Amino acid sequence: MAATESPRVRTGGYEDIRSYLAALEDAGLLKHVQAPVDLKHEIGAIAARSLEQGGPALAFENVKGYEGMPLVVNLVANNKQLGLAFGTEPDEAKIYEKLVEGMKNRIPSRIVQTGPVKEEVQRGDEVDLYKFPTPWWHEHDGGQFIATTAGLITRDPNTGNLNMGSYRCMIKDKNTLSWSGGTRSRQNPSGGDHILMNEEQGKPTPVAIVLGMDPYLSLATGSPVPADEEGQTEYEAAGAWRGKATELVKCETNDLMVPANAEIVLEGEAIPNERTWEGPHGESTGFYGENKQAFVIKINCVTHRRNPVSYGLICQLIEDYPRQLFRSGSFLTRLQKETGMTNIREAYFPEVGRMGMMIVSANIQDKDDPKRIMDAVWSLDHWRWVIVVDEDCDVRNWNDVMWRVVSAADPDKGEVSFGFQHPPRQVRRTDEEDYDPPRRGMGIDATMKFKDAFFPRVNKVGRELTNKVAARWKELGLE
Repeated sequence: MAATESPRVRTGGYEDIRSYLAALEDAGLLKHVQAPVDLKHEIGAIAARSLEQGGPALAFENVKGYEGMPLVVNLVANNKQLGLAFGTEPDEAKIYEKLVEGMKNRIPSRIVQTGPVKEEVQRGDEVDLYKFPTPWWHEHDGGQFIATTAGLITRDPNTGNLNMGSYRCMIKDKNTLSWSGGTRSRQNPSGGDHILMNEEQGKPTPVAIVLGMDPYLSLATGSPVPADEEGQTEYEAAGAWRGKATELVKCETNDLMVPANAEIVLEGEAIPNERTWEGPHGESTGFYGENKQAFVIKINCVTHRRNPVSYGLICQLIEDYPRQLFRSGSFLTRLQKETGMTNIREAYFPEVGRMGMMIVSANIQDKDDPKRIMDAVWSLDHWRWVIVVDEDCDVRNWNDVMWRVVSAADPDKGEVSFGFQHPPRQVRRTDEEDYDPPRRGMGIDATMKFKDAFFPRVNKVGRELTNKVAARWKELGLE
């Protein structure tokens, strides 16, 4: 029986969210919702239910009070959508390869004079954050969170480098947002650190919040993209994934550079030494984040496209963001670079463990290698569980990983390590110092090489043959 030809659709290289939405629609991966929907909880509940059912991207065309201003959700929620974005098969391993390749071979951004995001400009009293449809995403949220998929841009006051991160922003009034920050360290500063550094000098921090970006920028902003040797970060990684430089324009009221093809940009500044309350907010951990103190951002200018498209997400255990893929690729790049352990093949956060578990596959060199790898992971961050497996293990296959744990990890031989404690980590989020207390960790050596026990050859199709067969999948009519 001959395979039915699927519609020919463009894959990869999208310069804005609109071209990506058009491709999703052509591929049958986007559904338009014409019925009227409410911002308060209803849109979030619809998005959550659709995610749980593995549904398509959704475009709400009739948001009550915002007719003619579409709101889109669930755009990068599954491998079919990601394969379309990256121009690969809808296979997580292939997408991961493209992701890591882009991290290593970035494309410098390009400065342009203007772009679609400058089509309309409001300044001063004209600014009104309620102009754009912003849901109360979860039933117990403390307010409307506008920046769930946004890129928050700041500049390092010491190096001048731009940083783009994904942080919650809650609307406080028509021109004020709260921002819970995001701090790392002075060695690897992010947006919250930049605000604190400027506060020490009594200076405000220029901020730009970019809404409605192409899929590569949206994904880059939610990942801890490490700077490469040239200091290139999120914009340049997105350019590599796109296959074309990210085009940037200068803000109207500060010297920050923002994507020219975005839908909306909010320009403002963080007020030094001023705090406000933010939250609670539903998070991907499965819990609500606390009501906590946050930075205060005053918005003094808004630029946007005509009839802008708003894009947001509901945060739950299942959400519109492939955290396991992007944080895994980012951490692998950092792990190899900072430790020099080139024998590490993959570092992966399984969805089941979220940010509390790391699985590392490696070409094991000697019997002490698994413990060295665990210590290397713990030295960079405090994952509570670290499982080390041989390089032939499919780290995305939970059955494969757990089969190796039960087959090769012998607690009596020290192959299951308990009691690791990382040192307290100081986190500066507000004027008060907050401490992350020590947590117990667990390391599991589930490798089979250099063990006292004898393990027969693993009964598994080899990687080379698997890739060869996978390349014929469409030809075989099995896609």
